[in-house]
Amino acid sequence: SWISKSAEQGNTWALGQLGLMYQNGYGVSKDYNQAFTLLTNAGKDWDKELQALELLIKEEAEAEAKKKAEEAAKAEIYQAIDKIENLKTIPANRIGKWYGSYDESETETCSGSDTYEIIVLHDQVMSRVLDEYSIIDSYGYSNYYVDFPDSTLHFFPNNIIQIYDDQSKIDDLYFETSMFPELESNPRYSNLKLFQCNNLNNQIDFILLESDAIKFDKLIYSAKNKCQNNKPIDCLREFVDFADVSNNNKLSRAELTRFAKFVVKWLTLRGELQLNERMGATAATMIIAPALAEFILLNYDYDNDEHIDIKEMTFDIANISSNSELSNKIIRGYIEALDLFSESKINASRMLDDLF
Repeated sequence: SWISKSAEQGNTWALGQLGLMYQNGYGVSKDYNQAFTLLTNAGKDWDKELQALELLIKEEAEAEAKKKAEEAAKAEIYQAIDKIENLKTIPANRIGKWYGSYDESETETCSGSDTYEIIVLHDQVMSRVLDEYSIIDSYGYSNYYVDFPDSTLHFFPNNIIQIYDDQSKIDDLYFETSMFPELESNPRYSNLKLFQCNNLNNQIDFILLESDAIKFDKLIYSAKNKCQNNKPIDCLREFVDFADVSNNNKLSRAELTRFAKFVVKWLTLRGELQLNERMGATAATMIIAPALAEFILLNYDYDNDEHIDIKEMTFDIANISSNSELSNKIIRGYIEALDLFSESKINASRMLDDLF
């Protein structure tokens, strides 16, 4: 073109214009190196355009370097995910209330400064900032905690790993050592060490609700394991033993009410009882628990002695052979029931609707 010919003859205006064309890819292939050479040769009149090009080259180089770093970080995360084999479950002693801070010092964490509360259940993890809310200030207790999505959680004896849906990021909650120390410098990997900090468990939330809910979750965890390879009656006995405070192999109305309180608190903590429009969590246990106890007695107290026992609860299956197919179906049914118990939002809401 005439501009190219003019530039070849040393015309500074043509050199500058051709430099801009190479910079922006107008009529020619974009080429920053060629643009830089042409604008440099165009002289002082094109210094402003040359400086703008230098800044553009710098910004694009930084963006490219950032892109490559992100791709490398992602690749490192993918490699770490490939190594994960979720073969074990979290031990019962890990179920409970924990505290963490990014200071990773037990002293600092347990001082309550910039501390997170982490509640670990057998299949669920919740977190919030310490003292951000209190159950005596509001009714919507289930809104206090932020849930880690169940589908992204992987439980291990010493770690709880959250892998984001797009597998681009890993969160590592660890009790002793982080699972991937080699990823410490990776921006897509974060870890948080958990401490028990019993000195912080004097909150009204923990005393009135969380402690009992955690205790019941440990029962659910134990019962699920018990149900795997045992007879139906052994599976059921796990719950009866928990409820039988008097150790007489019978459950009174008071014991059933106490057991029902544990259930209500557990469901409330998990966010499966939406109580904010009806009553507070504490009030719910006082109202719903006795109603549940009465319901159980009406359905299972066949001899009207104000108690129920294993025989009454298993009356219809007492003569089933322990190794029969029906027995196996019952055991599977118990396990499925426990799983449903852990996912009982609809049933919990329906129960409230029936009671009120």
